[in-house]
Amino acid sequence: MLKKGEHIEGVPSELQALLDKDRQADAFFAGLSRSCKQAYCDWVGSAKQEATRHTRAGKALLMLRNNQKTLKTV
Repeated sequence: MLKKGEHIEGVPSELQALLDKDRQADAFFAGLSRSCKQAYCDWVGSAKQEATRHTRAGKALLMLRNNQKTLKTV
């Protein structure tokens, strides 16, 4: 878990690998505001276990495909 004010630097490799294979999600991600991009990166990259990072990256990709700016999974 990240402390308040801490952020993941760059796009986590797990998420970037999926974005590289999905033009639609990548284009939507590129158009997001800096804070929205950071929220996705922090969520994926803050997981301690590699398996969790991969799972979160997959979920993030689905949300990006659905043009979701926020991480709400409603």
